[in-house]
This record gives sequence, C-alpha cells and structure tokens, in this order.
Amino acid sequence: MDMYNPFTLTLSEHGDRTEASDKITERRFTRVETHIAWLRRDVNDIRGELKDIRSEIKDVRDEIKDVRGEIRDVRAEITDVRSEIKDVRGEIKDVRKDMRADFRLMFSALIGLALGLAGIMAKGFHWL
Repeated sequence: MDMYNPFTLTLSEHGDRTEASDKITERRFTRVETHIAWLRRDVNDIRGELKDIRSEIKDVRDEIKDVRGEIRDVRAEITDVRSEIKDVRGEIKDVRKDMRADFRLMFSALIGLALGLAGIMAKGFHWL
C-alpha cells in the first residue's frame, strides 16, 4: 500500500495532533463537568427554595382560610347588630307614641287643674 494515500493514514502517524486535541477535549469536558456540577447545585438550591415557597404558600392559604372564617363571623355579628338596631328603633317609636299620649294626658290634666283652680278662686272671691 501506498504510504502517502490519505485513506491509509492511521492515528499513529498523527500522534502529535491527537494528543493535543485529546488535551483540549479533556479540558473542555472538565469545564463542561464543572458547569454541570454548578447547574446541579443550582437546581438543588432552587428545589429547596421551591419547597420553602410551597410551605409558605400553604401557610398563607391557611391564614386566608382563618381570615375568611373570621370575616364570616363578623358578618354574622353585623347582621345580629342590624337586627338589634331595628328592634331598638321599633321600641323607640313605641316610647315616642307613649310619650305623646302621656304628654297630652298631662297637658289636659294641667289645663283642667288650672281651670278648676281658677273656678275655685272665682267662687272664693265671689266673682261668680
């Protein structure tokens, strides 16, 4: 076979080039492995942070449920207070009606008393 035929060349004849390219390739692989290790570490950190965030979200959801329950309680209390206010308004209206009736009765009694007293005084002074 012909030694200068490009198809017959073997790696042993290009030893200097293969060793240099092997070193370059190995450096590249080392760099890639380092980057992969960093990426794995970063992914693990992100996973840990994600777990923390999920637990915080769960806590926030629990707090929201508690607040919603408290809001329901407050709304029920507001409804009770409104009904009590309506009852008090009704009672105040009844008291006002009673006060009007009492005032009219007392005023008519006062007028009757004044007229009676005036009649007694007129009789006493012989005006009648």
